[in-house]
Amino acid sequence: MITRRNLLKWSTVMPAIIPSLQAQIRTLPAGVDALVLDSRFSQPDLADRFDRRVHLFSGDVTTLWFDVLDPRWRRPGFVLGGITGQDALFVLERLAWDRGRRVTARREVPTMGPDGRPAVNWIIAPVHPSVVA
Repeated sequence: MITRRNLLKWSTVMPAIIPSLQAQIRTLPAGVDALVLDSRFSQPDLADRFDRRVHLFSGDVTTLWFDVLDPRWRRPGFVLGGITGQDALFVLERLAWDRGRRVTARREVPTMGPDGRPAVNWIIAPVHPSVVA
């Protein structure tokens, strides 16, 4: 379970990770079950350096959704963190809503994509049923 402390800690640390993505990142932040990185904001050849719970994609989340996220989000738990563009986050946010999850943290980071738009780091986590309206 992700704690408020870890959520706050990693929402401030994730922007610092962006410039140093070339460094070997082998572990995920505490409380995050998987990390999604948009290769438009990082180097696609980094996939070999990452733990298997780090998923790279290039703008289109369709394959990621069908192969990874939907099966995992049909079960309890599973906190997802990511660094993507606003467009990919919008799609993931809509898909997450249908599976009882919400974006619990969102922050723009200074890294720019090829279209000049900034990246966003975020966390999507399950929401307790009593909170859903």
